[in-house]
Amino acid sequence: MVRRPLPFELPRDWQRLVDIGDGRALTSIGEEADSSLELEPVWTEVLRLYSTGLHPAIGLCVMHQGQVVLDRTVGHVHNMPGVDPGPVATTHTLFNLFSASKVLTSVLVHGLVEDRLLRLDDPVAQHIPEFGRHGKGGIQIQHLLSHTAGIPDMPRVGDPAAMLAEAKVPLAALCDLRPQTAPGRNVAYHPMTAWFLLTEIMLRVTGKDPRQLLRERVLDPLGFEHLNYGVSPEHMDQVAKHLRTGPPIPSVMSKIFERTIGLDVETAVELSNSPTFLSAVLPSANVIATGRETCRFLQLLLNGGELDGVRILRADTVRRAVGTVTRGQLDSTFGFPVRYGLGMMMGGNRFSLFGLTTRGAFGHLGFSNIVVYADPARELTVSFLNTGKPMLAPGMLRWYWALQRLALAVPKSR
Repeated sequence: MVRRPLPFELPRDWQRLVDIGDGRALTSIGEEADSSLELEPVWTEVLRLYSTGLHPAIGLCVMHQGQVVLDRTVGHVHNMPGVDPGPVATTHTLFNLFSASKVLTSVLVHGLVEDRLLRLDDPVAQHIPEFGRHGKGGIQIQHLLSHTAGIPDMPRVGDPAAMLAEAKVPLAALCDLRPQTAPGRNVAYHPMTAWFLLTEIMLRVTGKDPRQLLRERVLDPLGFEHLNYGVSPEHMDQVAKHLRTGPPIPSVMSKIFERTIGLDVETAVELSNSPTFLSAVLPSANVIATGRETCRFLQLLLNGGELDGVRILRADTVRRAVGTVTRGQLDSTFGFPVRYGLGMMMGGNRFSLFGLTTRGAFGHLGFSNIVVYADPARELTVSFLNTGKPMLAPGMLRWYWALQRLALAVPKSR
């Protein structure tokens, strides 16, 4: 296998363990339907991304017009420094969606709105009265979903690593947050705070946590095996482990991460591999699934709330969930323009996480190069999963080019 030089120096153990090549010997292919789409060049770009050494494992699943036309993985499941690389990743390997978990959590909220247990314009303090102090009485559920609530930063209390591992951030600390801007005025990505509050609201109106709600409303009716918050102990070894890779993180990026997540990047990566984190219910960050299951969930939304003859949501509920709400203004957390729907990141023609000319697409980014999305114009759902955490590295250009090649390979049909 041809070895290519890395664009930066990785830890010595990591270079020894990872087979830096084009990855073809480590590729696993699932069941793929025949298609006229030219997707081999897309997979070639994924293999080039793997050759950078940024990701121990990568998985890409693509559904087009309801059929899985590409389902592949490359790399190892447990490829950690100083540890035997273990089994090769397959299409049955489980990946953490991280922040792309917000897509599922938002769908649960919209389901409760459909059931008339919530309204999007309900003040959060209507359901959590103690939240209203410090001038937060005007923050509504829709502000939490669209990242315009003005409370993006995590409270500084206790042991943040222990709290996030167990998904038990004190509610009192969240209620004591002081808004940075008026609700609805400014877009600033809320990685954690808004989603803990949404979980508390769901618990108060139903008596159930998100894991129970997702299982009852979506997973059992549609026959999903995984795709839930956390994973059972017997499946924990199937979850691909994560590794901090790439050059040192710029200090400004590191500070933003620690301010909004509550932890530094290295601690967050280490935490993400712990059994405590992997078994918790973290509504914004620990949905575990295969690429195929993730695409099926997105297909449910692409179909307007119905999948395999089973209706989960009304079509008007889905339209509201995936409609664009915020303008393409500068996101105060990320520092670049992002458009949000009510729980979704939205595509665009000139600036988009999903590739150029993807206006109308909806989905989410996950820590740090995970992308899941659906594109109605292309009748397409995509789950692009990986386990490296480079944050910022030259090789990430290959990541984005793989997404762009996919957008170019699938013509618009609507």
